[in-house]
Formats: sequence, structure tokens, C-alpha cells
Amino acid sequence: MDIEIELKLLATPSAQQDILTWLGQSTLNYRVFPGKQLRNDYFETPQRTLRKHDIGLRIRGHNGEFEQTVKTKGRVIAGMHQRPEYNVPLSTPDLKLDLFELEIWPQSIDVAELESQLYTMFSTDFLRHTYLITWDNTTQIELVFDIGKITANGRQVDICEIELELKMGDPRQLFELAKQLVNVTPLRFGLQSKAARGYQLADNRTDEQYEPPTHFDAFPDKPLIENAVSALEQALSVWQQGEAAFYQSQSIDDWRTMRAGISLLHEIIAVYQSSFVTYASTETDESAPAADVLALQKKVSSLLMHYQQTDTLLAAQYMQAHHFLELNEVPHHAVVNLQLNEFIVNRNLLTMLNDVLANPENMRVQLSLGAFCMHVAKEEGARTAQMSTHGKKHPTHSALQQFITDALLTDEENVAQPRNKLAVCKVLWGEINLEGALQSDINPWSVFRREDKITMCKALKNLLEEQVLRLDPKIEQALLAWCANNESI
Repeated sequence: MDIEIELKLLATPSAQQDILTWLGQSTLNYRVFPGKQLRNDYFETPQRTLRKHDIGLRIRGHNGEFEQTVKTKGRVIAGMHQRPEYNVPLSTPDLKLDLFELEIWPQSIDVAELESQLYTMFSTDFLRHTYLITWDNTTQIELVFDIGKITANGRQVDICEIELELKMGDPRQLFELAKQLVNVTPLRFGLQSKAARGYQLADNRTDEQYEPPTHFDAFPDKPLIENAVSALEQALSVWQQGEAAFYQSQSIDDWRTMRAGISLLHEIIAVYQSSFVTYASTETDESAPAADVLALQKKVSSLLMHYQQTDTLLAAQYMQAHHFLELNEVPHHAVVNLQLNEFIVNRNLLTMLNDVLANPENMRVQLSLGAFCMHVAKEEGARTAQMSTHGKKHPTHSALQQFITDALLTDEENVAQPRNKLAVCKVLWGEINLEGALQSDINPWSVFRREDKITMCKALKNLLEEQVLRLDPKIEQALLAWCANNESI
């Protein structure tokens, strides 16, 4: 068994030449391998037995040589895929499941019966360019660029992606290499594997709108730092899933979800800041490049500055689309609506959103966060193992309970608004029994999607102060007075 650890990145057709040029100009030690045309057939039963168990099964062929592969359920951390993988060579492109060790299959599966039901559900056919990069003399990363097609039932979709697979060394270096590649060629995270896209094509399914979970997973039996990193990972997932959905749908609703993930992540860093600082002060790896969470916080804050103009336009669009002014009896709403409409029609909203998203800093910040989460997970795992060796245990349940109590009571300087902090707490710990401490009619995702009444009041005030809306002074005074009376919790 091998553990496949890789980053999947969606690219453009020019990426292969961009990367080759960059490698030639870099000081990295690398090898270039001849391109390979790879054919992969993926198998499934009519009952979707493999999918139900998060198992992928394929036969790969190249130049008359074949390999049978099973991938079992894995984990995704900040966009990095980790899955157990089992490979056996074949002389012909015919399934022979008995060549695998029996223990790789769930006990509920009868392997002989399974094999009798399998059929080719979809196929991939792509040209693979491969580069083996030695990073800092301790880490080897295989960079592959795949371009081709996925086909199923007479339909097809394009493949154009980069995979960075760890062959040896530190997984964090995958993120560091990806940060350099972002400066070379346009990239974004590929959250779906080729197999997942194949299933979608074979079942003729379209992407459904992404809805973030009502509450995140929290772990009272684990140390505070593990809860903090888990919260970051889950918020980053909301960001990435929302972004992927927006690229597909071009829906403003998906954009708002993506934007909510970034805001939530920013606030989580603030809420858990003391835990991160304490962790960094006891860190054993002094060379860790992402150990300073305050630097991460600054990066996210700086990124959010790029969203200010689109935030203003989205607020104006939301006010119109949801009749915010009329429903809240805003003074002179008919006059204000006319000017809001003029402001909106004079700008191409989707063009603005896509231009902001094309900023490479979006990817760089996500990759920095991924490297940080990976580093803390690695260090914390080593500490836990060391403490177990010496018969020690982390303080857990009572520590988290006390932390939650303190977080709810403390006025944090880095949390923008009390309602933002309450929204964070409801998402993070909403499923933990807090004896009514979080009872509130606040909708946390409405806050982070910037759709609540308080945010709209502030947006209206900004539109007036920035002179986007040019109104009679008396009307403007009435509006500002209304905003002042409605922009508090």
C-alpha cells in the first residue's frame, strides 16, 4: 500500500510550456520524462457499490502495459488529497480483483460477486508530461501536467490540470512549490479528482449549489490547537468550495458563500489568536515558514481589501434584488432605488468579480493557510506521540469549555464587530451544549455573506459617504439618521 499525497491544480493549456520555461530558468534540480498517453477505464456496479464505500477502481494502460489500481477513502486537508492506493500489474486490460490483498475491501463486500457486477462506467484519455523536482535536497515532488478528455455515455469534458505528488520528504513543500507555480501560470485548486468528475459525467449530474454546513465539527476531547486548526481547515473549505461553485455557475449566490468563507476564516484567526501564539512560542521546528499566524492574519486582511469595491456593488445589488429599502421603510427609498439602479447598470458585476478572483494573491493566501495547517498537524502529532511515550496527556475537555467561555466574554480587538464574533462562535461551537450561551436569532451565514440588516445599513452609509449616491442634503441627512439608528446589534 502507498499513501498518495498530492495537490490538484486546474490549469490552462499554456501551463506546460510556462512550467518548462520556468524550470529552465530556476536553480531547482529536476528531471524531465517523455510524455505518455494514458488510457484509464474506471469500473463500477449498477448499484454504485464502490462509490458508496468511497472506493475508486481503474485499469491504466500505456504501450501495451497495464496496471490495476484501487484507491480507498482518504482525507483532504486545505486542498491536499491524501488517499491509500493499491497497485498491481496486469498482463491484459481485464479485472482481476483477487490479485489485491483481501483486507483492503470492506467486510460487507463479497469480492467475487463484486467483480461479476462491474462494468466500465467512464474513461479518461490524456497526455501526461512529468517532471521530478528535488526540493531542498530532502523532498522530491513529481509534477505532472495532464491534458485530455473524460468520456462517458457519448459525452466528454476536458482535462487540463497539474498534480503535485509527494514522493519523499515534507508535505508542506507541495504548498511552497505551488506558490511558485502561481507566479508562473494561472492556477486554481482542483477539488474534484478525475474519478469524481467522471462519475458526475456518467450520471449526467450538474454541479449543485454549495451550501456550507450549519456548524463545524468541534472536538472537546482534543487540544485547543487542534480545534483551532480544524476550524481553519473547515473555513478554508467553505472558501474553496464556494470559489469552485462560482467558477462553474457564475452565480452571485456562490460568490457570497465564497466571500463568507474568507470572512469567517479571518475571524477564526482572531478568536483563536492566543492559542496560535502560545503554540508558536513552544514550537520545535524553528525553520517553519508559516509558523507566524499573525503574518497569515495580515495576508487575509490585505486580501479582503481587494474585495471592498465588489462588496459595495454587491450590497447595492442585494438592496435592489431583495427590496431591502422598501421592506425596512428606509426614508425616500424610491429616490435611492433609482440611483442604486444607475450605479449597478453602469458596471459589469460578473466581470468585476472574475477580475478580483483572478488575482494570484487568492491562491497564494490559500496555499499559505494550507501549509500552516499541515505544519501544525504534523507538529501536534509529534507532540502527542511524545507525551504518550512519557505517560502524559493534553488538557482537553475542560480547556475547551473554558476557552469558549472566555471567547464569549472577551472583547477581542481583532474581531471587527460583536455580531461577527457571535456568528463565529455559533458556527464553531453551535453543536456543543453551551447552556444557552449562544441563544440568539442571529443567522451566522447571513452575517458572513454580508446579507444581514446591519451590514446593509453600513453599506448604505458608505454609499452616501463615498458620494456614490448623490442626493438632496435633507434626504441624505434622513438616510444617515436612519442608518445610525439601525446599524447596531
